[in-house]
Amino acid sequence: MRSVLRAQYLDRGTLDRLTLAGLRGALDHARARVMAYDDHRYDIGVPRDLTDFARLPMLRKADVLAAGEDRFRDPAFARDAVTVYTTSGTSGQVLEAWHDPANHAHDRASNIRRFAAAGWRYRPWSRLVHFKPHPVGVAWYQRIGVFRRSLVFSALPVRTRVERMLLERPQAVIGYPVMLRDLLRGMRSDELAALRRTLRVVFTESELLTPEIRRQLTDGFGVPIFNEYSAFELLHIAYDCPEGHLHVAEDRVHVEIVDAEGSAVPDGTEGHVVVTGWRERAMPLLRYWLGDRATRHTGRCACGRTFARLELTKGRADDYVLLPDGERIYAGTFIGMAINTAGVAECMVRQDSAGNITLWLVPDARAGRDFDDLARDARAWLHDSAGRPFDLDVRRAETVELTKGGKGRFVVSEFRR
Repeated sequence: MRSVLRAQYLDRGTLDRLTLAGLRGALDHARARVMAYDDHRYDIGVPRDLTDFARLPMLRKADVLAAGEDRFRDPAFARDAVTVYTTSGTSGQVLEAWHDPANHAHDRASNIRRFAAAGWRYRPWSRLVHFKPHPVGVAWYQRIGVFRRSLVFSALPVRTRVERMLLERPQAVIGYPVMLRDLLRGMRSDELAALRRTLRVVFTESELLTPEIRRQLTDGFGVPIFNEYSAFELLHIAYDCPEGHLHVAEDRVHVEIVDAEGSAVPDGTEGHVVVTGWRERAMPLLRYWLGDRATRHTGRCACGRTFARLELTKGRADDYVLLPDGERIYAGTFIGMAINTAGVAECMVRQDSAGNITLWLVPDARAGRDFDDLARDARAWLHDSAGRPFDLDVRRAETVELTKGGKGRFVVSEFRR
């Protein structure tokens, strides 16, 4: 644990050497033990630097599924000897990811580092409520009362969720942003006041946290928000520091930001997120395309951490609708509309194969606004954001569609030119 805490303050040169050594080890293992990497495209010798490693092909979820997941697994690991996570299906494709015990243990330690970044707001003995769509395992240290949590299923009625949370008098809460916003809407003013008497911090995970959503949650809960960036295929990737910056866990993953052709883009330039979890041995995924869009910054942060910073921008690269002129509108724009349009609680967007766009609005009953007024304001906000009008059918919904993993499916488009 001590080495995990120290790693975030190593100098840049040491971090780069650590990453290169980790990538070499991951490539050697994959080439020797994993069938999918017995391919001439991975025969690049010993990478001399990080640009050498970038010569390897990129992997997408569809590539892994098409080739067969077993081809990406080391046969030395049996299923009952690894930790198995199933992707949430946000992309419409479900993959079963295997994680070896050593990598999973490092992931758990990295999560403790994530909590420690919140400082005095969260301690190992704090009361924590975790909203999840499915059961989660209990670690040995949680059985003795350290970093323990009370699990509340996010599929329960909102009133049940509120009541169970308040019974715990939590000092910390963890959940997907869509779940936390739903929770805020379901609480009475006296309940929110009671929660604020004990609550010290809120942790978000698994969904895009835009600046607007962060402000909404901060104002609603009245405490600081700390985000985490992770994926079932790679586990922990990045975590927030007290300055509100997302730091890449460079002692376990290598993050590249690339353009549409897979070439690296300069620091500060938006691109697609490609990640290699170089500690993984059970199911190594080299240069794995996550689909999110972000910018990368390597300058030192005011918090003192030297890990590179990542700024997630528009969410998944395939979470967009395509306008007739070829321009894309991403999920973050629609979520921003919902936050900034009075009386709109949530939204989701569907584009059919013919290109028709339907915006579903979930009204906030507390606002008492007429739905036609909501639709007019939402349409005007989006047209103004896009800088021109476009055809948009606006309809009423009772709730946002969720994936099997409990994430909000904000944008789904079947239209591609």
